[in-house]
Amino acid sequence: MQLVDEIIELLSASKPSLENALFKAQVLAHKLGEEDLKKWVDSELKGYPGREALPPYRVLHVTVMGNFSNGAYRYSDQPLPIMKVEKRLREKLETTHLTQSIAVIEKWSKSESDLATVIAPEMYGVLSKGLGGGYSVERAWGKHSVGAMLQVVVEVRSRLLDLALQLADRIPREPETSQIKAVSKEMAVGEIFRNAVFGDNATIVVGNGKIQGITNSIVKNDFASLEAVLRQERVSQADIRALEEAIAEDAISPAHDQGLGPCVRQWLGGMVAKAGSTAWEISIGAAGNILGAALSAFYGFEA
Repeated sequence: MQLVDEIIELLSASKPSLENALFKAQVLAHKLGEEDLKKWVDSELKGYPGREALPPYRVLHVTVMGNFSNGAYRYSDQPLPIMKVEKRLREKLETTHLTQSIAVIEKWSKSESDLATVIAPEMYGVLSKGLGGGYSVERAWGKHSVGAMLQVVVEVRSRLLDLALQLADRIPREPETSQIKAVSKEMAVGEIFRNAVFGDNATIVVGNGKIQGITNSIVKNDFASLEAVLRQERVSQADIRALEEAIAEDAISPAHDQGLGPCVRQWLGGMVAKAGSTAWEISIGAAGNILGAALSAFYGFEA
């Protein structure tokens, strides 16, 4: 298929053009009628709408750096000890989420200056607790590993190239325009996309595919499969244990009907209330959809 060949040529050239290849992939997704592919390409070109939609390769570890002094001595550009910081907050400080377009990230990858994430001054007091000796933090920031931005660009390029190479092997050279969507379904292009871009058996993180992935991952009345999905969605171990207890209490409660029991409903309300806070960094809308889909799959409710 000529469009697939053009994508391969753009990505494998000595000076690859990732953005142009993504534009062609956008056209390809439209022709094939593959919505998940289209949403992924659109998100890479325009930026992602929120953190919950990010693929793993756009979530980066950062080292917390800072300047600190005790009045007599001063140290600059040093890693800050943060093991005494509360775990949830520590994870937030050590993680950055890249929602920007691939063009912005590619520009950053060519920058000669170090890129840093901003840490608000309100956090300096908490960060000072790990220093001792009367030292206090004067300024703090997060520092990416060397080449982190370039690695994101390489990940997108390699995944798109892998997808294009697999499509080149499976799709006839030039299928009839009226038949191309049927060919896409016959060749399982959607499955090829999911495996090439997100990996085998991955939960899809774009659009409604994410909810479908959650539903398919959970076995009715199997708490272990429910727990695995909740862990993947960054639900804390304490909240997971609280849910397990709520399910057990509802199972023996006379007030339990065929829907969610009162204890699980209370747990669900508490989790949605946490959404968007440092306790659970996810939007309220996404939290409700994800937890609703997960619990429905666990109880075997009709979608």
